[in-house]
Amino acid sequence: MKPAEAKDFQGSSMVVLGAARSGLAAAALLNRHGARVLVSEAASENLKSDAARRLRSLGIESEFGGHTERIFQADGWVISPGIPLDGPVVREARKRGIPVIGELELAFRFCRAPVVAVTGSNGKSTVTDLIGHLFAVHGVSVKVAGNIGDSFAEHAESLDESKVAVVEVSSFQLETIDRFRPRVAVFLNLTPDHLDRHGSMETYGKLKARIFENQTASDALVYNILDARVVQLTSMSRGWRIPFGRCVEGHICGYERDGHLKIRDVAQKEHDVIAVNEMTLAGEHNRLNSLAAALAVHTMGVDIASIREGLMTYRSLPHRLEKIRTVRGVEWINDSKATNVDAVYYALSGFEKPVILIAGGKDKQSDFTLLSRRIREKVKKIILIGESAEKMEKAWRGLVPLTRAESLEQAVHLAAEASKEGDIVLFSPACASFDMFENFEDRGNQFRDLVERLS
Repeated sequence: MKPAEAKDFQGSSMVVLGAARSGLAAAALLNRHGARVLVSEAASENLKSDAARRLRSLGIESEFGGHTERIFQADGWVISPGIPLDGPVVREARKRGIPVIGELELAFRFCRAPVVAVTGSNGKSTVTDLIGHLFAVHGVSVKVAGNIGDSFAEHAESLDESKVAVVEVSSFQLETIDRFRPRVAVFLNLTPDHLDRHGSMETYGKLKARIFENQTASDALVYNILDARVVQLTSMSRGWRIPFGRCVEGHICGYERDGHLKIRDVAQKEHDVIAVNEMTLAGEHNRLNSLAAALAVHTMGVDIASIREGLMTYRSLPHRLEKIRTVRGVEWINDSKATNVDAVYYALSGFEKPVILIAGGKDKQSDFTLLSRRIREKVKKIILIGESAEKMEKAWRGLVPLTRAESLEQAVHLAAEASKEGDIVLFSPACASFDMFENFEDRGNQFRDLVERLS
């Protein structure tokens, strides 16, 4: 724990709002450090039976099925990222002067290790995981957490100065930071996403930019110089700005030239990192992702040889352009993590073979017409599922043959019927999953299971 903050929570009365994974981790952390904790969950105990059992085993008080007046008697709140700040409960807490933070902020206050934090609209999980891999190849003890894998609060207090925490952070998590200050912040890109929650691109962008708001000149900000929105936002940074995608004279930077990824170091010496055809990650977007990861670790002492080895040995996360199998000459690809328009755009850009696209889910106020050109160029047929099907059909009607399916199972069946040898069936929804599935992992796993059963 940071020494000045060691006693921040001891003896205090704390409410944790939400009994999902991050809420449980936050409650356990506070409980271990002497806080009196109440976990308050809107869902019934029947729906959260595992969470209720876990809290009882830790001796942590809880309430399920709604929030009582007791929550407003606390010294502070820790809220789950799924709870909006403009909701009535949080508004009332702030009106009463109760400090409200999130699990990311809480975990940071207990973490002594330097933090590398990654945000952006697309590629966060891949870059976070890749950074962890590059550190590990170099022999650094590293923990990957946050919006990917384990909750940051589960491990924060065990991470000392000899280790590194690599944390994926979302706009939802950045809403509730206060002192959060990563040693290295990585800002990958900014495209329309989560507008159903944030209301506008301006608000969404400002929240993403909070990743570097507490940085000083001794901290680094790795940013995408090819993204005009990112460039504009990061111009306000007080940190050491390190661009990727193109070089700026006098800066450390990462770029691609002549089929190779390259880094220019602080002495302006150029290093040939790796040939693109030696990398395990494919696609233009993943070359940018790899440059971002390489720069993030290089600023913390990882040498070029380790970066090259890491880029040659990295295995991609599931649900991200994941090749499941080839059936009768048709390649089936699971891209369930593609929850917005931009992710699908990049996915389609990487294919030369005809694509049958399965898309749809819970709309996030996306403009699906932005995909029209790529669909006309790359797609032979579209199969739509979920709440967004009608809106997608209106956006893409007349471009290519299009049909709706009542379920993912039916969509897979229709795609199998329509495909022929040499085709690609791409499940890339461009939407959130919560209309039909628990999360994008559940959605991708169900798709994988359906494809595995094809004969």
